Amino acid sequence: MKRALVISGGGSKGAFAVGVVKKLLATWPGLEFDILVGTSTGSLITPFVALDELPLVEELYTTQTTDKILTTYNLGDRLMSHSIFGSNPLWELLTGYLPENKAQQLLDHPAYLAFTAVCLQTGQLEVFANRDISPAPRHYAHSRLRSPLHLQKAVMASASQPVFMPPVMVNKGIPGAGNEMYQYVDGGVRQYAGIEMAIDAGATEIFTILLSSGKDDPVTTPFKDLFSILQQTIAIFTDDVGKNDLIIPQQHNEALTYIDAVQRKMKRQGVSAADIADYFHIRGRESPYEEKIPIRMFTIRPDNPLGGGPGGLVFDPAEMTGMVAAGEKAAGNFIASLPPGEISWA
Repeated sequence: MKRALVISGGGSKGAFAVGVVKKLLATWPGLEFDILVGTSTGSLITPFVALDELPLVEELYTTQTTDKILTTYNLGDRLMSHSIFGSNPLWELLTGYLPENKAQQLLDHPAYLAFTAVCLQTGQLEVFANRDISPAPRHYAHSRLRSPLHLQKAVMASASQPVFMPPVMVNKGIPGAGNEMYQYVDGGVRQYAGIEMAIDAGATEIFTILLSSGKDDPVTTPFKDLFSILQQTIAIFTDDVGKNDLIIPQQHNEALTYIDAVQRKMKRQGVSAADIADYFHIRGRESPYEEKIPIRMFTIRPDNPLGGGPGGLVFDPAEMTGMVAAGEKAAGNFIASLPPGEISWA
């Protein structure tokens, strides 16, 4: 069995994911993840889960204010710039909380660690990971992280919301990496939650933490400025991407479950294992279902929309502390809902 943890994007709403993981590990101290995939704020959390330093990431998500994450400017002065905000404060926090020695530990970690980003030049989703996987993914680029700095920059790129934050030249100055001039932004532009990446890495059990409630929460007041309209537009786009990210893996898993049921029925009716394998193998055609088994998928998300503004760009310690508590409560409800015998990992 390979167990994966997937954490979606959501800016300051990532505090909810911290609370979820905190409750899961408090309930099942032996719970370990073989695969960790982060998108945007999720890429800031998964490294600390891998390093078993959850108190440190909880501190990060409950003590920072917006000015310690982003540099604000006059919007009119930024029309010819890369972004509305500057992100140097976030880079300083990232490299402070995740210095070179810890980044090296992640490169050497036995678990598969992946951070999603989008290349502005190619428009392609790209996954930066601490090791290669086989077979190579068909639907996105996959790049091996080369150094601690490369990892830090990949995490930063994954968390950089386009327009609001400047793109990151992840490969610049990294020997053996890809095109140095390529600019990368938030992986949530193409994939809100990296469930597909976890499946491609061989996951047979996936815990997905989503930072959106999945419920419509209409704003009852008009938007009166360019910034708020842009922020809400990106939030709407992200929610739509997130729905697709859930639908496709669910359909994939439903197909695997159906094929498994058919194969079991054939076996009960006396068809040999060799013949069953032959029936489900078409020579010359690669199948995404061949030799795959159904995946146990668990999804934990907030019951109601979280705070932090539409794009999660408002960082308020009190509000984020509340999100951690909401995550713990949601995880507690999830645990209570499991049928007897379901917690094989306990």
